[in-house]
Amino acid sequence: MQKVTIPLSIVIVLSFLVSSNPVLLAHTFSENENALFLTMINKIKAETQLVARDFSSNTEQAQVHAKVAEGLFTQKDPVVNTTWTSEISERNPRITTDLLHSLNDLKTGIVSPSPNSNPSSVQSIVTNIGNLLDEAVSVRISKDLIDNPKTQALVLANLGNDIYKNYGAALGLPPSTIASMGGISMPGMNMPSKGSMNMNMNGGKGMSEMKAVSDPIGTSQSPVTIKNLNAYQTAESLAAIAQQVFDKNLKPITQTNATNSNSNIANYLAQLKNAIDNKSSFMNVMELVHVKLHPTLISTYNLGLSTPGVNMNRSRQE
Repeated sequence: MQKVTIPLSIVIVLSFLVSSNPVLLAHTFSENENALFLTMINKIKAETQLVARDFSSNTEQAQVHAKVAEGLFTQKDPVVNTTWTSEISERNPRITTDLLHSLNDLKTGIVSPSPNSNPSSVQSIVTNIGNLLDEAVSVRISKDLIDNPKTQALVLANLGNDIYKNYGAALGLPPSTIASMGGISMPGMNMPSKGSMNMNMNGGKGMSEMKAVSDPIGTSQSPVTIKNLNAYQTAESLAAIAQQVFDKNLKPITQTNATNSNSNIANYLAQLKNAIDNKSSFMNVMELVHVKLHPTLISTYNLGLSTPGVNMNRSRQE
């Protein structure tokens, strides 16, 4: 089995973080179907909004995002052996039919534009898809589960992971490097351990000094060079969606004792969006997601962490 080589700068930073707080880089969350479903809904919204944005200026990119949106909706629920479309159809077949039809209209309208295809008509389809997605949520998940702070916090944590991974892909980083820096286990990968480093991590070095170590793959360079526009745009859109999830779905339902934590979360999300918009370094995005946002969500909302390879807990509204 081939081993993945992790650059020295990444090893140093990872070892420092693990020695400081062992949960910081273990962000494989213990999932449930409700959070996964809501995450999928938000990811589709992010992609369809990009279709509307790109339609006039970059039709090729709009086509890519339309196909991704349709693919997200028809994929399988990773917890049970069925598709999201089947699960929605159990409650309301009409919503599934309308969503499939609208997502297909969005895709084909861009691939083969008709005389009536224009930014206004595309935006109208996107708005209709958004309304249908909201309706799908209401028929599949009860209001008390939607208004559960832990569920919404997990959705936000999931979106953080997706933002991070898409930003890494946008920079052309190997999936193994993206995974290693985010604490995600992958076959064939040797993650550094505290004992293997034989380094004095308490010698007064801060994160800024550690990032100054030789960085052959450019994870600390800023501004970055975008090599995958599709992934970059997805990271951009997801960052905006994450702010909406926090403002509309999480913040209003949390207890008053989470005020300080919520203020930090809002700040991290704003910094994350700004970092992506301004093409900040990958290391900066990694820190914002895995060192700041995730640990705050974990401690505030008691999110569970699962061991890679262990089945996710099934938590579905029957």
